[in-house]
Amino acid sequence: MSYKVVYIALAKDDFKKAVSYYKAISSKLANDFIARVGEAEKYLSMNPYGNDIMYKEVRMHNLHQFPYHMHYKILEDQKQIIVLAIAFSKRNNLDFSNR
Repeated sequence: MSYKVVYIALAKDDFKKAVSYYKAISSKLANDFIARVGEAEKYLSMNPYGNDIMYKEVRMHNLHQFPYHMHYKILEDQKQIIVLAIAFSKRNNLDFSNR
């Protein structure tokens, strides 16, 4: 059974900022980033438990090709993946559990 992937507003902002950053470099790079996020959504919807818990029930999924992680929680009773952040992997504070 697949899960629905839902982004909180701050995660949507993270996504938009990353796309803008890559678009300033190259539209192809921005499109590749968007495609990798789409691939991650498909993977998570079918394999929500495919990543280990990293902190406070939050799991991290690495985006292929890019130094970003998707931080997410699983709402089993609602069959939802809640994306809390799309964060640059070198960021110092990677705890998004309070979002």
